Amino acid sequence: MKKFVYSAVALAMATGAGYANNGWASLDQEISGLSSSLTAQNAGGPKVGGWVITSVTSNSDANELGFDLNEVRLHVTGDVSNDYSYKVSFELDSGAAVLKDAYIKWKLMDNISGTMGQFYTPTLRSATNDETKLLFLGRTLIGNALNIRDQGIMVGGAFEMLNWGVAVQDGVDDNTDELAITLNACADVMGKGAGSVEGAYGAAEGNNLTVGGFYHMGEDAGGSDAFGLEAYFTMGALAVAAEYADLDLADQSPYDVTVSYMFMEMYEGAVRYEDADDVDSSTKISVGVNRYSAGHNLKWTAQYSTIDSDNAANEADEL
Repeated sequence: MKKFVYSAVALAMATGAGYANNGWASLDQEISGLSSSLTAQNAGGPKVGGWVITSVTSNSDANELGFDLNEVRLHVTGDVSNDYSYKVSFELDSGAAVLKDAYIKWKLMDNISGTMGQFYTPTLRSATNDETKLLFLGRTLIGNALNIRDQGIMVGGAFEMLNWGVAVQDGVDDNTDELAITLNACADVMGKGAGSVEGAYGAAEGNNLTVGGFYHMGEDAGGSDAFGLEAYFTMGALAVAAEYADLDLADQSPYDVTVSYMFMEMYEGAVRYEDADDVDSSTKISVGVNRYSAGHNLKWTAQYSTIDSDNAANEADEL
């Protein structure tokens, strides 16, 4: 029997900290002087930001109607000098602070940097993009499987159209003498590349194509090897994306294809097909539309998804 879930509307908002004048004419000079002083004092200092993603969901089977906090993120970033910076972030949706990112980044040489601490394992864009940069309400099935943060060190850089990274991290066995190694590379092979967000919103003019991939060696105890490929293409208001992964631990090779189109300047419609390649032959089709009120920093999303599977317990229709 299918489970029917109706999820109404989701709203995402991201923001940063800043200064504002109170508009009192008699204090203009004093405020201007104070602002200049504080700006100079705090140049390169901590900057606080974050985002909230919230939704309302109705489940007709369980006769439930409720509101959810999908994401409540708080982050602090800063520059210690021209060559050193840091980031610390927490997820707060459960009511308790869960550490997400905690790393120091520094310049090794021109176009090459090092990162040490806790950070994303560098796999595919669908796994490492912030939730505010996604086209749909959630990551792809592949993105969810590869959405991993781990402690370690990474070296990466950019040379013209090529971006690359090599990460050495603890892996699933934590601090034993075996480590997990991940190599990642992507190239803007056409135009200016497809950008750092999913979909067509804000894409560069003309035809743009970015291709990439990763290889993960799970040398740690209990670890496994994996590799994946991705391609992102934009042509004006049209965007097409595809990704494939070979997950050795789960013995699965899932793939997905996404097509989206901008219309009326602030609206983007999208459709996505995903094949989980699991023992139940599960597939997922999603269609949705975004209304960008302030780009990806403030957007409304409506989405419908249907999951088909040989296991009836996995089937669902969501709106």
